[in-house]
Amino acid sequence: MDEPTSGLDARAAAIVMRTVRNTVDTGRTVVCTIHQPSIDIFEAFDELFLMKRGGQEIYVGPLGHHSSDLIKYFESMPGVAKIKEGYNPATWMLEVTTAAQEMTLGVDFTDLYKNSDLYRRKKALISELSVPHPGSKDLYLETQFSVIVDTVYVLPVEAALVVLA
Repeated sequence: MDEPTSGLDARAAAIVMRTVRNTVDTGRTVVCTIHQPSIDIFEAFDELFLMKRGGQEIYVGPLGHHSSDLIKYFESMPGVAKIKEGYNPATWMLEVTTAAQEMTLGVDFTDLYKNSDLYRRKKALISELSVPHPGSKDLYLETQFSVIVDTVYVLPVEAALVVLA
């Protein structure tokens, strides 16, 4: 979902996010882009895929209860300012990972992530899940292009973004 809460007041955004959460709780994976989320909306998510300008990964992992995993990850880096009590973790994470902060701290958040245990665990999980089960068959798609089925656009698996939850 691309910015499902944009343009909504707090009440409407909360209703949308409750619907998203209910969908996830049925076992489905939902991928959303959210810009400037409130604390409540941000913490409704289980996982975060954070990229800096240019599309480089700087954090891919769990948020944790009250964003504790995210906060612990970034606060463990020398020089990164600690989050203030009651401050929105989404706003804080964006503030502490700017290009200006990278220059000030003399770090590259992409390099730090790629050298982290979190990155190694994610890569190991991807490798593990990339091995087909014994006896499984390759997925065959008749076309590599999207097709319209009752006005629903269906994309081939190669074109789909898959997020593991």
